[in-house]
Amino acid sequence: MSKPYTVQHAAAISLVLLAVGAVMLVVGVLDLMDIRFVEVGAWGFWLVGLGVVLILVGVIWYASYRINVRKFNQLMEEKSKAAFVKKLDDVEYLAWKLPLSYEERLSTKKKEFGIK
Repeated sequence: MSKPYTVQHAAAISLVLLAVGAVMLVVGVLDLMDIRFVEVGAWGFWLVGLGVVLILVGVIWYASYRINVRKFNQLMEEKSKAAFVKKLDDVEYLAWKLPLSYEERLSTKKKEFGIK
């Protein structure tokens, strides 16, 4: 079962948003300071605002992705079957939120413990 493109490539997309936002912010601020290497006309304020929004979205998206990956990896390190089964709902939810490779890792771990 495939996942949406935004889930499969969340890290890359969030970093691209962050980079584009930073470039827009710099161009907008330079335009507002009358240091023009690119003529943007009256769009300087809009570039600053959109740059800030893109930076915030990129940072929040990347941070939430990394937090979910860290939680998933911590839960997958469990050596005890009983403790793993107890946390299985959390692991399955994280695998559902993350790219397909994490679901594959979860199914391998479930086979290792003999869980359906």
